[in-house]
Amino acid sequence: MFIKLNKISILAICLILFSSIILGCIEEDIEESVVTPTSSETAPVEKQTLIVGEMWDIRTVDPVKSGEMVKEKAMIVDTLVEADPDFTLRPGLSELWEQVSDLQWKFYLKKDVKFHDGTEFTADVVKWSIERAMEMNPSVKTLTQIKSIEIVDNHTLLFITEEPYAAFPASLEYPSLGIISPTSKTDDKGIVTKPIGTGPFKFERFDVASGTLYLLRNDDYWGIKPGLEKVVIKGIPDPTSRAMSVEKGEVGFTCDVPYGDIERLRATSGLKVEAYPTARVYQMQFGNLTGTPYSDVRVRKAISYAIDREVISDRTLHGCAAPAIGPVMPTITWSNQKLEGYPYNLENAKQLLAEAGWEDTDGNGIVDKNGEEFGFTLYTYPQRPGLQPMAEAIQSMLKDVGIKVEVRVMDWSAIGEHMTDRDLKLSGTAVAMVPDPDYYLRKTYHSNSDSNIWGYSNPEMDSLLEEGLSTFHAGKRQETYDRVQEIALDEVPIIHVAYYKVAVVMHDNVKGFVFNPIAHDYMLNPEMYIAS
Repeated sequence: MFIKLNKISILAICLILFSSIILGCIEEDIEESVVTPTSSETAPVEKQTLIVGEMWDIRTVDPVKSGEMVKEKAMIVDTLVEADPDFTLRPGLSELWEQVSDLQWKFYLKKDVKFHDGTEFTADVVKWSIERAMEMNPSVKTLTQIKSIEIVDNHTLLFITEEPYAAFPASLEYPSLGIISPTSKTDDKGIVTKPIGTGPFKFERFDVASGTLYLLRNDDYWGIKPGLEKVVIKGIPDPTSRAMSVEKGEVGFTCDVPYGDIERLRATSGLKVEAYPTARVYQMQFGNLTGTPYSDVRVRKAISYAIDREVISDRTLHGCAAPAIGPVMPTITWSNQKLEGYPYNLENAKQLLAEAGWEDTDGNGIVDKNGEEFGFTLYTYPQRPGLQPMAEAIQSMLKDVGIKVEVRVMDWSAIGEHMTDRDLKLSGTAVAMVPDPDYYLRKTYHSNSDSNIWGYSNPEMDSLLEEGLSTFHAGKRQETYDRVQEIALDEVPIIHVAYYKVAVVMHDNVKGFVFNPIAHDYMLNPEMYIAS
């Protein structure tokens, strides 16, 4: 049966059909722009989004609390001083600096810089930002030795230090000193929840529930223009999950996957794996050097001789490490190149233990002294994939000299609650978070250092480390720190096992990545882009 329609009815039907078609096209375009963009306008944006699988949970975006994330990975903030991969200093937000006296340093700021919200980058803002960092984190004040900051003019600052401090310019590279604007959003406790910096990328949002940080390109960046449009950083603390995420294409860049997965990932089409030497060392820290077997330097040396660093570096860690000689890797400019280290030598280890009174008197395979067996727990944590297999390898190696070791893996923050004076901790420790020898060496070996919780004390070492602070001549400083490293190797207050290499896995269309060994783990850089 046919229905006769008048002109108005026909027009109404046509409008409804046309609207449906338009709405359907809009919905389809929205879906395509999010998932698989096809238009020339949306595709480049999606193609230039890098998703990063971060090895730590992201808990805060305040640079004072999480400078490594906010500066080195998210690239939201800059510091006054930067450092190149060879550890030499270069200008950051400061054009240049000069030493006025033993206690005074003048810094001249760049004049062509604005914060992400368009506010001006000036001396008073820098003063506010650095003073805030020192107030919120006392360790920053200790690190920089800043007594006061004076504003000379709109783009010049005068820093006065508490004492002569040769490492002062280098200390301003520390990530927690990333400069933010007072316009940054904070919570009721004064913690920054939306940092406004000057870096290559701007904060978009932080999803606390999923631990995911979203960033947008800063098109007005004062330095090298970023190649990426967006960066998304997801906290994935489990190494196996990071490997699966990059393999499945859920992330395009990650690091420190399980070393046993590296060859498989290298053979996976579309992925590339690169291992980079970095300023980090795997080291064993004693619980206490007083009232324990470790008070005898022969015991400390015996443990060091019993560790086969070649096997650990080449086999246990699949080439993602190098055998440690001294506390500082040879690639760092201030390392002592004359050190010989502790080569694997079971006979030396056994002899030193015997000289210290530790022998297997009952034939059970464990050395003992005065009726007490030699054993301890070796603690480590899961985020760095090399630590547990390394701890297990050390456990096996020390068994060969009659030392019984139990390995326990737990969250870093919980180790201190369980570890006793008799136990040891295996960690991957940064030696150049500040690109100067003072940073790691004084923190590790000075008797008054808050980090020296194992109780190492040597008057000559203390004197040398203090001398290094007030020596401004580069050659004389090198002589001082060469001697520091000699003493550290001879007295073994810490056992250095291997020099860290960061295994970076990325999709092969991720280009422009330049590794900087000064990084806490890794640093993203504005030159990165995604090839079509």
